[in-house]
Amino acid sequence: MGLVLWLNKDEWFVAIIFGVMIDLDHIFAAPGYISANGWDAIMRATWDDGSGRVWRSLFHEPVGFFVVAPLAVGWRFMVPLLFWGTHLGVDWLQTATIEYSAVVESAFLVLVVAGIVHVLYRRWKALNPGSNFPAYLAFASSSIRSYFSSREGPTQGHGGST
Repeated sequence: MGLVLWLNKDEWFVAIIFGVMIDLDHIFAAPGYISANGWDAIMRATWDDGSGRVWRSLFHEPVGFFVVAPLAVGWRFMVPLLFWGTHLGVDWLQTATIEYSAVVESAFLVLVVAGIVHVLYRRWKALNPGSNFPAYLAFASSSIRSYFSSREGPTQGHGGST
């Protein structure tokens, strides 16, 4: 979604905080949940063990809107609200399809990857008119190879080779 919106680095930071990092609340709630339900409880397909104990904060509930919305208004952009809402939507989808979770999450991953490739391909095609998808794949492949080959190896120091 950030690729479609052409976010700058500050907006990307806020998007990651409100779209991904809100899951860090599980780290703080996990000790209480584990002590009440045991270690194997966190590996179950569903986290609802009937105890009523949750291991997520109010940011994962609609009431979190009353925290996120003022921040979005105060910062004068809707990126926090948009990415937080998307995170809640994905959480809801996961909960609604928990018995089919592996299939739904796999399909969701495929759709997200296809969307990213589509956006990047359209941008590349706009810069390279008359080119086709195989040419884009060759470009992407060479870009990835050059990126990884330009990285320092584990035995190299700051000066280059050892």
